[in-house]
Amino acid sequence: VSSFGEKEVEALMGDTGIVRNERKIRSVIENARESLRLKDEFGSFGDYLKSFKGDERRLTSDLQSRFRHLGESSARTFLYMSGFDLRPTREELEWHAHIKEGKHPR
Repeated sequence: VSSFGEKEVEALMGDTGIVRNERKIRSVIENARESLRLKDEFGSFGDYLKSFKGDERRLTSDLQSRFRHLGESSARTFLYMSGFDLRPTREELEWHAHIKEGKHPR
């Protein structure tokens, strides 16, 4: 994906099996390139993550600054799915409380 150029973007824009949002497609390509830059800089993507020594706020902020279309919620979800033990935010605690009460918060 990191080597995709205009030809591949054009082909993806015609693919009815995916979300055809050009900004998102270009973001995926750029994010793949950023992942490779991190690998070059830190030795691996895992070593990049470990370099923050558990400082989730700093790591989340750095992920958001390096990767396109990555908000705080998506960054935290990525970290959680990667095995990080994250402290829940106030919003997340409220969300879970509503769900326990049988109410959908949104």
